[in-house]
Amino acid sequence: MSNVLLKYIPEEAMPLIQKWYDQLPFHLRITKARKTKFGDFRPAFQGKPNRVSVNGNLNQFHFLITLTHEIAHVACWEKFKGKVNPHGIEWQMMYAELLKQLLATVKFPSDIQAALQIHITCPKASSCSDPKLFKVLRRYDFNLDSVFLESIPEGELFNFQERIFKRGKKRRTRFECIELKSQKTYLISGHAEVDKITTS
Repeated sequence: MSNVLLKYIPEEAMPLIQKWYDQLPFHLRITKARKTKFGDFRPAFQGKPNRVSVNGNLNQFHFLITLTHEIAHVACWEKFKGKVNPHGIEWQMMYAELLKQLLATVKFPSDIQAALQIHITCPKASSCSDPKLFKVLRRYDFNLDSVFLESIPEGELFNFQERIFKRGKKRRTRFECIELKSQKTYLISGHAEVDKITTS
């Protein structure tokens, strides 16, 4: 495993990642930020090895957890060859086991460690599918210009997916939001990342 990876993960995690790589070889690609995913896995195909990609803009803890998530897919594929659901019970068990090894190896900040302990009991399809873990990981991002929609006061404007909205009333976990240009109302998750718009 290339030392380039040390730019993206805590140094103490490197021996464990190397161990997993030696057991389950894969090609790792570090990508630019993607809006729809933090990482992905592609199984070996036509002579190409298993392939894993992770967004390079993630903070070191988020990158490491995402990488672990994708390595669990590699392990699941090698054992079951696509005969089980991608995020089924088999993958969940493998992911949980890798996370336990990670927690025993890496000294995470206490808030991330606590969130991971809960996350292990019911692994999600991605970190953003687990709002508590996602919020904790976001605290360690380099760029904190974005906020969660739930933190925007009712009636205030925000930018989401390059459109301007006004935040309305809450409906359970979603908020009624009016897009200014079309005046249409959309229901948007309170955990959606949005950009605040400040007015003078």
